[in-house]
Amino acid sequence: MSQWDDRYNEHAIHASIDNLTERLEDDALVSEDLNVIEIIDRIIQAKSYAEICLQNLIPALVNHAHLNKANSYITSITSETNSYMSNKNIGHLNNTSAHIDNLMAQLNALPITKPAITEQSFTKSLIAFKSLTEKSFAELKKSKDEMLESVNTITDDSIEQKSKLEDLVSEIARHEQNIQESLDSFKERFDASETTYSEKLEATTNEFDNKYQVFSENVNEKLTENIETNQENVDAVLTDHKEKYSEQLEQQKSDAQLVLDALEEKKLEASNLLQIIGNIGITGNYQNIANNEKKAADNWRKIALGLMIGMVLIIGITIFISAADGFDWKLALFRVGAAFVLAVPAAYAAKESAKHRSLENHNRRSELELASLDPFLEKLPKETRDKVKEELTKKFFGLNSTEPKTEDPVSNEAIFDLLKTAIGKK
Repeated sequence: MSQWDDRYNEHAIHASIDNLTERLEDDALVSEDLNVIEIIDRIIQAKSYAEICLQNLIPALVNHAHLNKANSYITSITSETNSYMSNKNIGHLNNTSAHIDNLMAQLNALPITKPAITEQSFTKSLIAFKSLTEKSFAELKKSKDEMLESVNTITDDSIEQKSKLEDLVSEIARHEQNIQESLDSFKERFDASETTYSEKLEATTNEFDNKYQVFSENVNEKLTENIETNQENVDAVLTDHKEKYSEQLEQQKSDAQLVLDALEEKKLEASNLLQIIGNIGITGNYQNIANNEKKAADNWRKIALGLMIGMVLIIGITIFISAADGFDWKLALFRVGAAFVLAVPAAYAAKESAKHRSLENHNRRSELELASLDPFLEKLPKETRDKVKEELTKKFFGLNSTEPKTEDPVSNEAIFDLLKTAIGKK
């Protein structure tokens, strides 16, 4: 077979038509509604026409786009049919009309050989419609027979119920007569009882009124006596409570004054403590600065000492080499001069170390003076303390900075003195 035949034979439209055929043979499509029958017949006609078209199709000339669309519409018709079978909503069958119209347009676009139309062309369709109609009329006849049987049963039940109803009406009339007789007898007895009880109630009411009047007078007399007695007791209790309240009020005032005095003492202690904390905060900064200056002085001293030691080593090595190889005064003088070059940065490092050491001592002295200031002034009179603090303020805030000094040129004696000082302070 050619590739066109294979492609046509393997197309999904054949399976879709078989699926639709299986759905149309389901008994769930049998209905008494003529509209449903007509729509089902139209679907059958469309399915038969599609089969005829596919049987007369020329595979080599098929445009598979039309074939795919036709398959899509057949699938939609099957889906709507399944939906109607599940919920019996005729709207799904009405939706198949548009799908059938679109299916016919796609089928007519296919290359189909047109055979002559004969009476046998629609035989299958007529047989299918006849089968569907016969099933529908069979269902109608079955429903009619069941309805007639139900009507006969209901008629027999109605006759039986009518007989029972007539007996019941007679029973009700008899009971109604008995009830009327009982009501008349009860009315007579009720009237007699009402008269008797009215007389007894009136006598009891008069007796109760007399007793109530006597009781009310006795209660009023006792109530007046109790009010007078209670008034005296209330006055005595109020007087007693006023005295106790006055005593408690005086006691509470005394306790409150003691608490206030204690609070004043705590306030003074807190003020002193706050002042001490403030002093610690001020002196702590001097201590930090002194520690930083100490680190800087120690670092500069180490640098100066290292340079001095390097200079001494170079001079010693020079003398040792000259003694071993013969004395060359030019070479020795050059090496000694090169060694003395290290004396300049060594002198600068020693001077910087001395300057930072001086600042360290100055800040530690300031820290000690500020820390001991308040304990020293604590016992002095307030005026004396204020005056001393005023004098000390001039010293500590900006007026005690070290004055810059004129630096002398660096000499050989200064270099050796600085070296001796740096070694001595280590």
